Amino acid sequence: MLQVIDESSTRADLAQRRETKYVLKGISLETLRSVLSMHAKQLIHNEVVSTVRSVYFDDLRWNAYYANVDGLGDRRKVRVRWYDQDLPGSSVFLEVKWRRNRLTGKRRMKLSLDGSFSEWSYRKWYQELLRVAPGEMLPELLQYSEPKILVEYRREHFVSSDGQLRCTLDYDLKFYDQTGRQFVSNLFPIRMPNFLVLEGKTPIGRERELKELFAPLTLRAERCSKYVLGCNVLGLVNGSCS
Repeated sequence: MLQVIDESSTRADLAQRRETKYVLKGISLETLRSVLSMHAKQLIHNEVVSTVRSVYFDDLRWNAYYANVDGLGDRRKVRVRWYDQDLPGSSVFLEVKWRRNRLTGKRRMKLSLDGSFSEWSYRKWYQELLRVAPGEMLPELLQYSEPKILVEYRREHFVSSDGQLRCTLDYDLKFYDQTGRQFVSNLFPIRMPNFLVLEGKTPIGRERELKELFAPLTLRAERCSKYVLGCNVLGLVNGSCS
């Protein structure tokens, strides 16, 4: 029996926020972790360092990919995410994330069952997602029905003293091709062990305070989608880290 919990109703931070990304070059993981620890406290979810895995969906023409590469101000993406397990277990999270320029938000549903989602085929996943998803998610699910890639990385969470400014530090990226797969596959990864991404997540109007969390470092914000990056390094389509 599939159980569904809408986390969007209990997490106000998901409704809308500003996101700023920094691709870190020439800065070691240890240095960045030390700097963040001076200005923020580490937030622990289950593990000190989480392992995040997400399957991204697109359509046959890769419209979600090209919307990102082309820098469209209004775009959506669909993914199924799980944590700290090689393959999806008894719980996963369906997310539809939207972006309007730098303003972002997402609808997030926790899906649980007695067995393991790794035993389900992608066809079964899709049928069940369409069955249980709320109406607001259906347009994206109907458009983006094809599993494209599995993205994996290690993530550390940091939060300001008032709990309003959040940073995630992502590293040890791995990408797995899912095109043509019947089931989730973690075979034959392409690795990017030295690629570091810092993501800042702030309430609207507090973006300028974000830089205080990593002072005295001066970081330059830039676009970087792990989905786009993964598609590129796997050779599925051509583009850039956008």
